Amino acid sequence: MGELTSRVNVGRVIFLPEWWIVQTLDSHVDNVAQLAEAWDNRLAFKGNIPDLGHTHHQVVKAARIHDMAKPAHFRLDYKQGPVHRKWKWEYSFSGHRFNAFDDDVYVQILAQLHHEYSVTAITKHMAQLKLNKATEAIAKNLPLDLYALEMCDQIEATLARAALGSDDPEERVFMDFQLRTRAETEYELEPFPFHKEPVEFTVKYAELTPPQDKRQAVETATNDDKRRAALREIGDWLLKELQIAPLQQKEIRLWPWI
Repeated sequence: MGELTSRVNVGRVIFLPEWWIVQTLDSHVDNVAQLAEAWDNRLAFKGNIPDLGHTHHQVVKAARIHDMAKPAHFRLDYKQGPVHRKWKWEYSFSGHRFNAFDDDVYVQILAQLHHEYSVTAITKHMAQLKLNKATEAIAKNLPLDLYALEMCDQIEATLARAALGSDDPEERVFMDFQLRTRAETEYELEPFPFHKEPVEFTVKYAELTPPQDKRQAVETATNDDKRRAALREIGDWLLKELQIAPLQQKEIRLWPWI
C-alpha cells in the first residue's frame, strides 16, 4: 500500500462484527518502550547472568525503532482459516522487522530479531558481534536483551488486545507469562519483571465502521484478483479514515500477580 506519511499509522487491528478497532502505531511503540524502560533484569532473570546494565538503554532504543517499517508493510487480508475452514479478516506487516535500521549495530540486531527467538539466529548474530571490537564485550548480552524486548512487545500486545475487547490473544513461542484481570483495564502479571508498581501506559485507538459495499466486495469476490483489488480499496479507505477519526484512549495498569 506504500509508505504512509500522515500523522496516524496502524499498529493493530481488531475485527469486530460491526466495526474495527485500530490501535495507533505510536501508541504501541510508546507502550513497548515504556515497558522496556521499566524492565528489571534482576527480577526477570535468575542465576549467574552477564551485566545487562550496559545495554539496557539499547534495548529501550530498539523498542522505539522496532516497528519503524510497519507503515510500508501494512496490508489487510481475508483468508480461510485452518479450523473449520472459516473465512476471517486479518492484517499483516510481513517483512517489516528486516527494515528496522539504526547506526548502533546492537540496537539494529535487536530490532530486526524482535519476532525471532531461535538458537540459529542468536548464535549467528552473537558471532558477528564478537568479530567487531566495538561490540565484542556485549555480545553475551544478546540472548537476554532480545528476550526482554520480545517480552515487552508481547505483554503490550496481550494487554492492548484485552483492553480493546479481543479474546483472541497473539501468542509467541517462549514468551510465557500469566495474565488475569483485576479490574477494568487493570491486570495482574506473573512473572512481574518490572521495577515499579503499577506499570502504566495508554492505549490509543479509533473505532472505524467499514463501508458495507467495500466489505462485501472482499467477502464475495469470485477470484483472487478481484479480492486483492477489493482489499487494496478497503485498506486505502482504512488508512484515510484513520487520519480523521477521533482517537480514544484507555489507561492500562499492570500489577504483580497476588
